[in-house]
Amino acid sequence: MFYEELDCLNIDHSRLLFNLKHHVFPLGKQIIQGEEYETPAYHGFGGWSITSRTGDWRDGWDFFQNDHGEAMEIYFPQNDNNFKALKFFDIAHSMEHKNPTQACVGEFAYIVNQLEDLGFYPRRVRVTCLKAGAKSLVHKDADGDEYMARIHIPLITNPKCVFISDGQHLHMQAGKAYIVWVNNWHQIRNDSDQDRYHIICDAYDTKGKTKGFRYNADITELENHALEYRKNVDAAVIEPELLEKFETVRQSFITKGKHK
Repeated sequence: MFYEELDCLNIDHSRLLFNLKHHVFPLGKQIIQGEEYETPAYHGFGGWSITSRTGDWRDGWDFFQNDHGEAMEIYFPQNDNNFKALKFFDIAHSMEHKNPTQACVGEFAYIVNQLEDLGFYPRRVRVTCLKAGAKSLVHKDADGDEYMARIHIPLITNPKCVFISDGQHLHMQAGKAYIVWVNNWHQIRNDSDQDRYHIICDAYDTKGKTKGFRYNADITELENHALEYRKNVDAAVIEPELLEKFETVRQSFITKGKHK
């Protein structure tokens, strides 16, 4: 199965909705991932970070995909350790997104603390909005042999909002929690006229709280890799000729007009 329901979390849906409306929404207009870029994959998707690298709710919406679904790694592969490009495009390691933001209050902070205590190592925790009528490309977020799972806690949704994988259409019900594989081909769709809001985070089941999502590797190795990643990115010096090259690529991703 590409998903499981999580019964180990204590979820108070009404309190989450209260914090969403009274503490998260007032922070400001949601960040739309890829708002500056002409891409069907992301201009309907965004939100507020509950944890991020910098501790700001606007941080953590790294974007590197164009309107053809081509990731920026095509131009500057991360496996080539091109830390200069990663520094220019301000792309962080996912494990760095662990610091609480202004949105990490009340019931949202309680959810993060529960996930930490349960050994899920929540990273890049967000309140996400999939706008009415929006959908992602069919994509995967990692190679199939790489552990990549996410937890979803629906806040505002309806049956026309689905996660599609393995030929199945999963509607995640409000007030429940789910863990899903995102290292296989999948798509998210909102075919309704209502915006969909979920809590979403990267997760690693280090304590065997699930049946099929146990993380068997050493999580400290992943954390140490993130520390080394940041050290190399911070030390990178971008030569003037590379600045021009990187800016040319960045401009190729920017749309000619803002999406409304």
